[in-house]
Amino acid sequence: MERLAEQIVAWHNRHPLARRIAMDDVHTVGVVALPFVRASAEAGGLVEPVLTDVVSAFDELQGSPPLSRWAAWQQRLKTLLARLVRRRPRTQWRAFSEKFLPGLSPASVERFALAHGFAEPPATPETRPWRVIVIDEKLASAHSGWPFELYLMTAGIDVGAARTRVLAGRGIPSQIIGRRLWDPRRLAAAAGALALLVAIAAWGLWPRRAATPLPVPPPAASASASASASASVSAASAAAAPPASAAAPVAAASTAASAAETDASGPPPDIRPRLVERTDGIKRPPLRSSKPEAAAAPASSVAPLPPATAASQPEPVDPRLSRLAEPGRIVVALVGPPGSKAEAEALLKKMQAGLAGVHSNPESLQADVIQTPEGWRATVWPFPSREQAQLINATLVARGLKTKAVNF
Repeated sequence: MERLAEQIVAWHNRHPLARRIAMDDVHTVGVVALPFVRASAEAGGLVEPVLTDVVSAFDELQGSPPLSRWAAWQQRLKTLLARLVRRRPRTQWRAFSEKFLPGLSPASVERFALAHGFAEPPATPETRPWRVIVIDEKLASAHSGWPFELYLMTAGIDVGAARTRVLAGRGIPSQIIGRRLWDPRRLAAAAGALALLVAIAAWGLWPRRAATPLPVPPPAASASASASASASVSAASAAAAPPASAAAPVAAASTAASAAETDASGPPPDIRPRLVERTDGIKRPPLRSSKPEAAAAPASSVAPLPPATAASQPEPVDPRLSRLAEPGRIVVALVGPPGSKAEAEALLKKMQAGLAGVHSNPESLQADVIQTPEGWRATVWPFPSREQAQLINATLVARGLKTKAVNF
């Protein structure tokens, strides 16, 4: 019995969160008799060691060291494997339903007693305290058979105000089941470590906020430098030609601007209107002289035009375009890529629809398709400043329109 108390201390202190007890804390070692029912009257050939045997289970443990934690887990694993391999139909059932120990249900006590219980009493009522568990008649009559008893050793553990009671069965060392006395400080340290691990895992699994990508400048804004450099090169005459007295200064200014911007990257779009033959026979004057020397000559050297007849009277100039063609006046326009007239008209409608939400007064803008040497271009003008035209052009480009801002 002294070895049983030593084994209980070793079992209790094996758990890292349990209080550390001594042999003096183990007391009132006794026997518990549990009622069972078996399917046959035979005992099944079980021969259990008792205290009256010449060599008892406790005597065999004399001089052997306490079971280590690793050896205890190995023994539990072997017992589990043996149960799985030797599983066979049940022939024994419990006949009690009393929960006589804290932390142990009757079902768990039944499994422990069937696996490690003594078939013969390990001690007599005169030498050790006995407790006989009352038979549950309902459970006893649920299985037809013969009643019998299995015996387990029991012991109490007291540490200060905390107390518990465990059961011990046969085995070398004895198998023990019950509730341990937990150490509050060890539990607090384990809870803190667990909380720290959970916090670290949560921090590691928490999704990181993706870095905000830098805004990509629109094509019109990124090409502002090149557009500014080619602004003068893309300067063109108005949709209709001014009078002959004003044509020379306009041509001279355009020639000077072209010479100053010869290092621009790529030729700018030519949006000069190309007039076609009229069906009514009225001849249009040229927008720009095809002879450079005549265009560069002073206005006084230009011969006056002969008086036109009624049949060849030129069409009057649009006063709006005449104002746009004044020397020193820079008007910014949005133009589309060259193409057919139908494509330019379709693009012009899309440009007018896109201006509805980004321009404060779209009705104040002029919109038309202009024939250029490269083809027909959709054109919207005038914008008061290049900055406003570039902002509106960036919006149109973002919507899929291939437009650009040029000086008109």
